[in-house]
Amino acid sequence: MINNTKTLYDQKLKSLVEKYESQGFRVFSEPKTNELPFDLGNYQPDMIAIKDGAGLVIEVKTSISRVSVDRLQALAEEVSTHPGWRFLLVTLEDIEAKSLPGTSEELPSWQELTDRFFQAHRLIENDEIEPAFLFMWSIFEGALRKRAIDVSIPIERFPFIGLLKHLYSLGELSISQFDLTQACFEVRNRLAHGYIENLTLPVVHNFGNLVRELLKEWINESEIKKIAAILMKRLAKDYQIFNEIVASELGNIDKETKEKILLSIRNRLQKEGLENQFNDLQHLIDESFDSSIVESNNAQLKTNQVILLDKAQIALDTLQGKEQKKIIHAINSLEKFPNCSPLQIANLSSNPNYFIARQGKYRIIFEFKPEEVTIVDIVNHERLNILYGSLKEAKI
Repeated sequence: MINNTKTLYDQKLKSLVEKYESQGFRVFSEPKTNELPFDLGNYQPDMIAIKDGAGLVIEVKTSISRVSVDRLQALAEEVSTHPGWRFLLVTLEDIEAKSLPGTSEELPSWQELTDRFFQAHRLIENDEIEPAFLFMWSIFEGALRKRAIDVSIPIERFPFIGLLKHLYSLGELSISQFDLTQACFEVRNRLAHGYIENLTLPVVHNFGNLVRELLKEWINESEIKKIAAILMKRLAKDYQIFNEIVASELGNIDKETKEKILLSIRNRLQKEGLENQFNDLQHLIDESFDSSIVESNNAQLKTNQVILLDKAQIALDTLQGKEQKKIIHAINSLEKFPNCSPLQIANLSSNPNYFIARQGKYRIIFEFKPEEVTIVDIVNHERLNILYGSLKEAKI
């Protein structure tokens, strides 16, 4: 069985190399570290394909059941920060596609999906409910796959059920949306395979409303993301200069006043969902302190020893690039807990000595004793629910 799996993997890898080279890509199979276009930490891809200054970082799996999507999402986000580059996951269970994996022509644009939605709606108005339903389904599935690309979840080539379950588990679909989709999927299968299905107009309307709702939400987010990317690129340099000025000025005032200002800035940025900006500012402030000021502060405020349990260390090692750096910075900030920390922190109701610290989509579970912080685990929202129950029930 193991040998057969290895054979299937080798065949798939060879096939991909041939396809990309036939389209003018320069391909590196199982590339060495010095052949990678940028630093990917400890991760080594199965293949990279480069053409016209852009490229793909490719992971090949024989089965979707062997995929840790959460780990690969962090990797995909890191790859996407490099202009022209994209992470691509390929499995033997992928849907059939004529075009080369990872090329832009595979999926319609959001505008094309919107246009098709209105065409399907006109079929409904003409009581062509079965063609309308099947047409609406193709629009819906295309939207799911496009959404996966937009939020760097590398599952856009998965069979539908795998695609649906992963998007639901990662919070892209609500419980009610997931349940309605499953019910409609059964109807779609019977129709698509030639069976007679008593399809009613309310079912089609409910499904159409779901598709309309998701298109509206995801198109808006896509447009906002594009605009934000342009603005951030233009403002990145000014933002860094601004932070440096603020950090420099705060370094020249007394500790009590500085901490009041920082607390006010932190609260305001957290309300706006801009925690990372505060972390950047805090990091600059820490770096800008004169050594004598740092020593003086340390004399007044004892720092904690931070210890990582094996489970937490393993979780940290699986993170990639920026995500790993953010978590390390967050853990380091717990040296000052509970007197000063830029993180949102709550108690675990099940244990008074345990706390949850939020950093982006991750939660750091830690135990606090005088002068000692023990990092127990680092989990995403899904694992938090599995291990500790819902966040609302877990914390007080």
